[in-house]
Order: sequence, then C-alpha cells, then structure tokens
Amino acid sequence: MVIELFFNMLLGLIITWILMSLTAMNLQEWLASRFRWRARMLEKTLRKMLGSSVLVDQFYNHPLIRSLFTGKDSTDKPSYIAASQFSQALMDILATTGTEASLWQEQLYRLSAEIEILPKSERAALQGRLALLMGMVRKALVLETGEQEIASLLDNVKADLLELQAEYPHLREAIEEMFDTVNKQKKEVNEALTKLVYQTEDSPSPLLNQIRAGILALSITHPQLKQVLHALLFTVSQSVWNKQDELSHIRANLEEWFENTMARLTGWYKRRVLVSTFLISFLLSLLFNVDSIHIAFRLWNQPELTQAILEQVNHFFPGLEIADDPLSLLFASQEIGHFTFPIGWIAGLGASEFSSSLTNIPAEQCTLTPFEEGQIYGLWVFNRCYPLINTPPLTNTAAWISKFLGILITAFASSQGASFWFDVLKKIINVRFSGLNPTEQRTSLG
Repeated sequence: MVIELFFNMLLGLIITWILMSLTAMNLQEWLASRFRWRARMLEKTLRKMLGSSVLVDQFYNHPLIRSLFTGKDSTDKPSYIAASQFSQALMDILATTGTEASLWQEQLYRLSAEIEILPKSERAALQGRLALLMGMVRKALVLETGEQEIASLLDNVKADLLELQAEYPHLREAIEEMFDTVNKQKKEVNEALTKLVYQTEDSPSPLLNQIRAGILALSITHPQLKQVLHALLFTVSQSVWNKQDELSHIRANLEEWFENTMARLTGWYKRRVLVSTFLISFLLSLLFNVDSIHIAFRLWNQPELTQAILEQVNHFFPGLEIADDPLSLLFASQEIGHFTFPIGWIAGLGASEFSSSLTNIPAEQCTLTPFEEGQIYGLWVFNRCYPLINTPPLTNTAAWISKFLGILITAFASSQGASFWFDVLKKIINVRFSGLNPTEQRTSLG
C-alpha cells in the first residue's frame, strides 16, 4: 500500500514538472528568439576573436555573410555561421587589408561611430552621405579594372570628406585625424611589405601573396591581433614543404580557430539557457503557487486525487511512445493539460457560482489574519472576497519556509527539461503497470 501511494505521488509530481517544463521551455525559446540571444552572443564572440569593432563590421558587411541576414529588410544578423563561410570571408578581408582602400574603409567605420553620438536630425543626413562613401570604398576594394580607376574613386572619397569637414566644423578634428592615420599606416605597411619581399619567397598563388601581405598589414592596423596573426603566419611558413597546400593550411587554421571558439560559445549559451530556464521556472512556480512539497502531501493524503490522476495516466500513456520530438511532446502536453493539481493562490476565479456567493461576505470577515471565528483567510478585491488556497497562514513561518523550498524544488525540476521527465515517466509507468518489456529486460541484463 505504501509503495503504491509512493508511485502515485511520484507520478503526480512528474506530470506537474513536465507541464512546468513545457511552459518554461516555450517561454525561454520565445525570449531567445525575441531578443536574438544567439545572434547577439555570436557577434560578441566575433568581437573578442577579431579584437576590433571595425573588423567585425567589415566581416558582417562581406557579401557572403550579408546573404545570411534575415528579418524585415534583411537587418537581423545571423545566429549561425558555418566555419567555411567564416574562413572565406576573413580570407577575402585579409587579401585586401593594407591597400589604401582598406585603410580608408577602416577610418570610415570609425567616423561612423563618431556620427552615432550626434543629434538625430544631423545624424540622419550624415549617415546617408557616409553610406555613399562606404559604397565607393567597397567598389574600390573589389575593382579589377586597374589602379587608375581605383585611385580616381579614392580621390572622390577624399574630396567628399573635405567637403564634410567644411560643412560640419565639429567633424574637422576627426577627419583630419583620418587623413593623418591613413598616411601613417600606408607608409608603415609599404615599409613592412618591402621587408617581406626580401625575407620570403613569393608563392605561385597571387591570392596567397595577398593574404600574406594582408596578415602583415593587419598586424600594423590592429596591433591587438598581432599574437594570433603571428601564430597563423608562422604556421603557414612551416608549410614550405608543399607550397600548393599553403592556402589550404590558412583556410584550415581559420576554420579550426572558429570551430574551437564556437564550441566554447555553445557551452556559454547552454549555461545561459539553463540559468534563464531556471529563473523562468521559478517565476512561474511563484506566480501559480506550484509547491512540490504541498502537492506531494496532498497526493499522499488524498487517495481520491491520486486515483483520478492515476486513471488519466493509465488511460493516456500506456500505449504512447513519447519521443523527443515536437509532435509527441505536443500531444503529451495536451493530455497533461486535462489533469487537475492543487496549485494556485486564490479560489473563486473559475467557478461563477462560487465567485458570486463570495460577494455576500462582509469585508471585515475577509482578512489575511483570520483569528476570530467566522473570518475567512482571503483577499478583499473589488468588493469581493477571494479565499487563499494551498497557502499557510501568514503567522506560520515554518510553513512559509517549506513553501519557498517547495517552489524552489519545482523550479529546479522544471529546468531539467520536459524530455528528461518524459523518459522518467515512461520508466515509472512500465514498472508501475506492466514491468519492463522483454527487450528492455535483455538490455538491462546485458
């Protein structure tokens, strides 16, 4: 008899936790989608990898990555990027890094950050003109018709910047610094490339030579990447035994770097989901007064309640193979929705007859401290008394501590996931009703 009561109580608790888990998971997924947690965390990780907001902006504006944008007007950044796409986009950036066009592109990104802090009316006009300049620089980066046309585009960019300097005096200092920085970096890059020509042997692949020069230039324009890029360059130099594989080595190194970082990001995201699911479960348990300790006592002491749940479990689940898929979880959650559990804070919200009868109770008899005979433990709201249920008196401190622990237990159990409790439920049902099937017996014995 005691064992049967224990099984019945456990079944009721597990079904409660499944229902809470399904609700918490749906809310967590909605929040993750609504606030784009995955995309934001991916962008934050890329900023740590590349060490520069400018490089990250260049990366996201690469056509290969821009094609992954979603949402209205394709403004939502991607939540996932393949390692091959990362390596290809970064290799393209490296191949053009160090050219005058890339130096101007970087400075325009910096100027864009300066414009963001300006008043809204002034900012809108400047952003439009800056977008045109960015378009000309991007065209210069991919142009293959000759140096003369590239130089002509960059001259137009410089002329427009000088016009902005004249029209907006508060941008004068920033634009002057842009010209000084580009001239200085251009000189340093040229000197470094001259040394590279004497120190290394050219590769048969023009793209590989451009990437080598880009890595060297990037270490000048972004010193914070020096250690990572030096390691990458050193690895490439060791592949001289097979020069035809140098490009493959670069791509493989970049993909391995990205995949290792994404593995850490996955662990970071899972920890965030676990914490958020627990917090959501705790808030739901608190809001609906889902106290596992109270439910366990009610199921143990009221055989009629446990028997009703048991009959429903026996009816719905014996022939049901609950798999970890959306359709199965949906069907099971719909069935669980028919069950009745001792939860909630206030009575009289659903039964209209009961609710109407509460209007006849005087306000002085509806109180949170019912010490006198005839008083009701409840809340007086809008000329109606709402009795508090599944709740100890305010003066019973020990019972409130037990309730808080019961809500914590519900939150922790719910955060384990519905699929986990479905598996536990199937095992308990097998033991309770029919025992293990022959296949499971052989598996457990073998």
